[in-house]
Amino acid sequence: MFNVLLVIIGSIAYGFLPIFVKNIIPYGYSSLSIVFYRYFFTVIFLFIIILITKKSFKITKKQFIELLIFSITGLGLTFFFLSKSLLYISAGLSNMIHFGYPVVVLLVMIFMFKEKANILKILSIIFAVVGIVLLTQVVKVDSFLGIIYALITTVTYGAYIVANKRCSFSEVDTIVSMFYMSLFVSVSFFIVGIITNSLQLLNNLYVFSNFVVISLVCTIFSLGLLLYGVKRLGSSLASILNMFEPATTVVTSVFLYKEELTFNIIIGSTLIILSTISMVIGSKK
Repeated sequence: MFNVLLVIIGSIAYGFLPIFVKNIIPYGYSSLSIVFYRYFFTVIFLFIIILITKKSFKITKKQFIELLIFSITGLGLTFFFLSKSLLYISAGLSNMIHFGYPVVVLLVMIFMFKEKANILKILSIIFAVVGIVLLTQVVKVDSFLGIIYALITTVTYGAYIVANKRCSFSEVDTIVSMFYMSLFVSVSFFIVGIITNSLQLLNNLYVFSNFVVISLVCTIFSLGLLLYGVKRLGSSLASILNMFEPATTVVTSVFLYKEELTFNIIIGSTLIILSTISMVIGSKK
């Protein structure tokens, strides 16, 4: 029961990520700046943790290349497009659509890696597609770009999840691999920000505190608890418990920002949650 509680706490903590990003957006920070500062602070905190725990920074050349590629495409671009989507749609809606990424993972595993498909996996795809369609019905035409950005994150993050299963860097200690990924993302987005002149100076204490919370609570703390839960409970149960993440974002958005909780949002969100549960059970079978 204690391990279940830890996974739920980690999932809820991560669910607050879009909320804190939403707090930063009114201050005029670009999505590129938001990505850079999130992972810049994460690098600093992880570096300190690795030194204290005396973990090794050593990785192979192949792992270095894989981490470089999938950190930028999987983590960097995912958070970039998630931040962009929040300019047009609510935090709850954005995170719910983003949580359709397990379907992308499932499709890649079936068509590229010849994983067997059963009735539960097929139902998972149907639930997710219908759920996302229902969610898009609540968005105004001029805000539909937010839906597109959120849908892009399902592909970028789905690719990252598959890479975690299939690439050699999966053998690297989680904290160490996350340190390198955060480093690569922060450096690459810093360079792009300087070239495009779209990187803002962090000179606001409120924004600074939000970035610190995002790095410590919504990244390191939440991930640590979730990974601990995966080791203790198994990936299947941990994945189902992780559905507290989008649910947290939706509920918090309703109370904090007085966002309307429509019938479409309730049914669409429920279908996406059922999609993930069906996929997990189907994969376990």
